[in-house]
Amino acid sequence: MSKKSTEQKPEVATVALVQSAQEEEDTITIPVMDIFRQMKKYFLPWVLIAVIAAGAVFGGAMLLSNSKATPLTAMVGFTYDGIEKGLDPNGNEFDANTLKSPSIIESTLTDLGMDTKKTDAIRSAITISGVVPDDTIDELTAYKSIFESTNSVDAAQKLMDVSYYPTRFEIQFAYGNSEMNRSQAADFLNTMLSNYKTYFMRTYGYNDALGDALTAVDYTTYDYPQALDVFSSTLNSLQNYVSTLSQNDNTRFRSSETGYTFADLNESINTLRSVDYATLSSYVLGKNVTKDKASLAIYYQYRIDNLNRNLSSANEKLATIADSIKNYQKDSMVVMAGADATSSSALTQPSEAYDDLISQKTDAQSSVSSYQQQIADYQSRLDKLNSSAVASKKDQEKVETDMKTVCDKLNKLIDDVNATADDYFETASYANSYSVLVPASGSVSNAVSNAVSNMMRPLLIAEALLFVCYLVFAIVRAFIVSYRRNAIATAAVEAEERKEAAEAAEKTEETEE
Repeated sequence: MSKKSTEQKPEVATVALVQSAQEEEDTITIPVMDIFRQMKKYFLPWVLIAVIAAGAVFGGAMLLSNSKATPLTAMVGFTYDGIEKGLDPNGNEFDANTLKSPSIIESTLTDLGMDTKKTDAIRSAITISGVVPDDTIDELTAYKSIFESTNSVDAAQKLMDVSYYPTRFEIQFAYGNSEMNRSQAADFLNTMLSNYKTYFMRTYGYNDALGDALTAVDYTTYDYPQALDVFSSTLNSLQNYVSTLSQNDNTRFRSSETGYTFADLNESINTLRSVDYATLSSYVLGKNVTKDKASLAIYYQYRIDNLNRNLSSANEKLATIADSIKNYQKDSMVVMAGADATSSSALTQPSEAYDDLISQKTDAQSSVSSYQQQIADYQSRLDKLNSSAVASKKDQEKVETDMKTVCDKLNKLIDDVNATADDYFETASYANSYSVLVPASGSVSNAVSNAVSNMMRPLLIAEALLFVCYLVFAIVRAFIVSYRRNAIATAAVEAEERKEAAEAAEKTEETEE
């Protein structure tokens, strides 16, 4: 009994060891502590490699920036009424490419003493793009996605409702082929954007063409009565313009340049018309002062005939409008009244079309009255010319002097209107309508900043890859070290087991003996 028990004990111990070894082989243990030890061991080499990689990426970004002449960037903004609808101050479609119009580029090159032959090449190197806010982009993208997936009419309507017209624009100047260094290119771009302000004011402020036409009038090329017509037309145009400015001015603007308000200028125009012009006109027409009686009579008759044709057309238009008003039926709405809903009444509703017809009729009547008045005026002149002798040479000399005085006053008034209007648009109406939000910078620090900005993404990617490699290397090393340690321990255990087995065998043999 004792012998049998002794024989079974080594067998049981051997089976237990085999099962334990088998369980260890089937279980994967993550050597967490070994991983941290390996990360600590190789931390300094990883930091050194990461710093070297960052320097390499930065140097590459700087080299790429210098070799490709990274485009200069600036940003401008518009704040006048209508830009949010994509319109210019005159109500027409706004074209951002006017920022780089050839005339502006050419004047900028001239200001900086550069060759104007580069205008076309520089213009093609400038790109302008609208800046759309992120929330608007997200909203448009969402509705577009819904529309494409469902073809929903509501989504399509929403997409149209959130259509966005930019009020800020980014200007990029790829100056690499312009033979400019970065500093010169920045000066050019900033000067160009500054010159655009002048262009903007001239285009949407005072009408320079009107001023030039008025001051360019040479009354000596006309007969005296014809010159009166030129003066009268000029005064009408000037007064209409000043009246428009006055209506749009809610601040009672007074120019620091001229000291005038628009009301002052309007009063000056009225004074020139009612005193100086009226005095000159009465003398010329009252005394029949003319250089050529026969030619003047032909001119008067031509004006009468032309005005009669215009009057006939205006009368026809007025009759058509009056007939349309007579036959026009306003929209009606039936309103039920009473508890039993048996009684009702019709109410006539306002109509924009009807109101527009009334406005057209008023304008047509005004035109008819104006033509009739002008025809009567020219007929009176013609009758006076035919029934009376022409004025003497002395009268002509007096008219020459008086006419020069009136013309000088008129030109001075035009200059005052021009200066006051320019001052108004620059300091009041359009003071903040256009502004350079972010000027271009050609400094070395800015170049470095651009290089740093350009390298951030590749640097982060490179550093992330390096960290992944570092972590994988530490894990692999930890498993290798753990495996070796476990192998050594297993070998020791197996040796110990073999020794114990041998000793047990020896004891068994001794017992048997």
